[in-house]
Amino acid sequence: MDNHTIKTVFKEYIHPLDIKIIQKMIDVEGIDKYVKKLNTLSYIRLFLYAQLKKLENLAVISQSVSRKKTVQRLVGMDSISKSQLSRKNRQIPHEITEVILRHLIQKVQYTLGAVKAGKALDKLHLIIHPPFPCV
Repeated sequence: MDNHTIKTVFKEYIHPLDIKIIQKMIDVEGIDKYVKKLNTLSYIRLFLYAQLKKLENLAVISQSVSRKKTVQRLVGMDSISKSQLSRKNRQIPHEITEVILRHLIQKVQYTLGAVKAGKALDKLHLIIHPPFPCV
């Protein structure tokens, strides 16, 4: 995908997310209480970008942010280390991502109807974060 396509698709991915609701959950949970650089909304944007570009691991994601001005503008930061990404992965409660997923599924069902939504969501692949580090 070229940069223009990425920007357009990225905006379409972000658009259905109700940022106010997500921010309220973040505030209630106190997730970003002492965060200076990688807040939860930037994290969500970054991993949406990583999914679009099919980036394989945290090191590649980190390099992509450091090297590409487009990515920096999309996610709102100019660099991030793979260790910071790893820490943020562990820090975010899975309940928040579950709520976001359910919210988006409801929007798809409302927009497409039950039958079409079922077919569209049948192609959905979940990435599960293990509860403990794999060795």
